[in-house]
Amino acid sequence: MRALFICQTVLTSGIALSFPFLALYLHRERGLGMGWVGAALGLNVLFSSLAQALGGEWSDIVGRQRVMRESLVLRTVAVGLLAYAVWRGWATAPLLGLLFVSTFVGNFFEPAARGWVADHCPPAARSRGYGLLRIAVNLGWAIGPAVGGALARSSYALLFAASAAACGVCAGIVAWAIEEIPGERSEERFEWSAVLQAGKNPRFMRVCGLSLLLGMVMAQLVVSLSMHATEYLGLTETQVGWLFSLNGLIVVLVQYPATRWWSEFPLTTTLAAGSLFYAAGYSAVGGAATFGAMAAAVSVITVGEITVAPALQSLWANLAPPREKGRYVGFAGFVFQAGSALGPLLGGLSLQYLSPSYPPAPWIGVGILGTAVAAGFYAMRRRFSAEEQGLISVSDVKLSKLLAQ
Repeated sequence: MRALFICQTVLTSGIALSFPFLALYLHRERGLGMGWVGAALGLNVLFSSLAQALGGEWSDIVGRQRVMRESLVLRTVAVGLLAYAVWRGWATAPLLGLLFVSTFVGNFFEPAARGWVADHCPPAARSRGYGLLRIAVNLGWAIGPAVGGALARSSYALLFAASAAACGVCAGIVAWAIEEIPGERSEERFEWSAVLQAGKNPRFMRVCGLSLLLGMVMAQLVVSLSMHATEYLGLTETQVGWLFSLNGLIVVLVQYPATRWWSEFPLTTTLAAGSLFYAAGYSAVGGAATFGAMAAAVSVITVGEITVAPALQSLWANLAPPREKGRYVGFAGFVFQAGSALGPLLGGLSLQYLSPSYPPAPWIGVGILGTAVAAGFYAMRRRFSAEEQGLISVSDVKLSKLLAQ
């Protein structure tokens, strides 16, 4: 677990150096309207979401380590080419093409990593395992955007070059420190139709439907919030970077104790509460008029993230048959990413067409959607067993050994 934690921290730091500022680059340097920026980045996430399903299925067959390693190598190459394209001033279309490729190959890593955690942690321990990965992700977010916000003033190409270097370092960490083990279904051949088998589970599909809506809500943080903050509050790129760093710092400090506290509750109850925090935080964004008010709103949103992220991934894994963890978490990741793709698209259109008349309007809509997701998860609280809800505990000693591996 330690090696995966380090890898996730380095990877996220590198990606967070550049990708949060891509929306600003496309809007300010390339002159794309906010609606077009949201559409382009939404299409990027939608295209790459397919990699979630493929990566999960593939990792069940060939093994988690191989999928993680090869994904990172390919992402190193693709992001390096993207840095070159930005430096040389290539046209927007091929630049976006490289963005799509880099995100697609990079998204094979996530379902393989989540599958690795599901393999090594029992149901009641998975939220804590995923919580540790969330700490790693947000430690990266605390470091990356703060540095990236300063570097963005001098060279966007340098940002992407640093991202490529981080991906290469992570590929080395995975190859050296994580044992390569054959997949649970190594006797099977990869089949495209098998990727969709998880969709035949009706209870799982209800969770996936809510995950899609939750993905739309969560995706507003990076693209839509950064554009709203610069266009309607007049914040600088550096201040936007500090907002993302605040988000990451809170998660680093609070995620693990919060996950331990929420482990006493059913996963569906935890997800309902977290969705309400998201609703409140995004509603507050619409009313924020200063950097301090925006920082307070981001803090509430971060509480929602702390509450939701480990519980959602744990519920996906807990509903999976023993030999199909990669398939299930990959399929759910695909659906969630589809929601994350729709988020920037709808957010960008709302910012372009609703915000000029009434800036809080898009954020009121996000708040309403978050409340609806909370109601949906709470209504499902009696549909799952205690084990699926993550309520069957393990001893602290055993858990500590698992998380220290």
